[in-house]
Amino acid sequence: MAGEFGQNMTIGYAEFEASLDRGRFHANYFIFGADPFLVDSARNSLRQALEQAGPVVVVTLDLDEVSVDELINSAQSLSMFAPRQFLVVKSAMKLREHQGKRLAQYFANPNPQTVIAFLAGDLDRDQRKKKIFETLSAGTHVVELAPLNPGEVKEWIEQQAREKGCSIEPEAIRFLLELQGSDLGRLYQEVEKATLYSGTDATITLPVVQAVSGFAASHTLLEFLDAIVARNKARALELVEEVFFTGKETGLAFWWFGQQLRQWVQFRELAGKTPAAVIGRQAGVYRALAAQRMQEQAKRFSRRSLIRALQGLAVVDDKVKSSCVDTRFSMEMLVHDLTN
Repeated sequence: MAGEFGQNMTIGYAEFEASLDRGRFHANYFIFGADPFLVDSARNSLRQALEQAGPVVVVTLDLDEVSVDELINSAQSLSMFAPRQFLVVKSAMKLREHQGKRLAQYFANPNPQTVIAFLAGDLDRDQRKKKIFETLSAGTHVVELAPLNPGEVKEWIEQQAREKGCSIEPEAIRFLLELQGSDLGRLYQEVEKATLYSGTDATITLPVVQAVSGFAASHTLLEFLDAIVARNKARALELVEEVFFTGKETGLAFWWFGQQLRQWVQFRELAGKTPAAVIGRQAGVYRALAAQRMQEQAKRFSRRSLIRALQGLAVVDDKVKSSCVDTRFSMEMLVHDLTN
């Protein structure tokens, strides 16, 4: 492992990944930047590169919760389960000068079987004047990740779609950029949702991103729908609280579920008379694979049960707006009836 110190540079994420491809790792890294998603991606890329080189044990330590001495003891210890360990360290910028000196002692003689990555967010001028910043910069390979420029963000979106087996139209990219800006975390979620909505081996179009934009990309939304389709009542009821009452965007979760129910009704009413792709275009499902999947889902319910669920959801919505005490119970009864 290379032990070069104090190489402070502002680089792009692609450059950082290219450095990992060479397979030579530094003992200690200090990775920070304005975009938290890029910092997390850099950490994940470093971990994957280490794992490709051989078995590695990964440990995350937060210096708000453990002492510097505990960190150093962990770094100096040999793992019983792999020849190398990777320590991900948070909150290092909060350390005081005497704690930084303990780190500096370790940096002078690091354990060759340990790789440490100190992570931080955007660091302003005052933070860069701190003694701990000087200590970390002197004892680690410093990687300040530059935010992506507009052209790079566009290429990044295209790459995310390709990795999921899709392509994405320029109009859809422009819509996402107008809606989310250059926030890579939100853009990643939107592409993830659009891919699930479109199906693999498909093109993500403007109508698709318009249809799925706005509600949270938490997998619990999809898990809730899967539980409903599978008639897994216990799992669906378990997710009701998180999805519809304690999530970050609960109002949009209600809208999303209502949209699913209405689309199922349309597929149920026209089943056997009209091809799935045609029904899909009428219902706002624009990819043939997604339309076929939704048609199969709709077959699991009677038209009557879907209409009753829509009516029940309208009642729940009214109770949410008027802060009724039995709102959750009404939602649970809706799920109970739909999964019978």
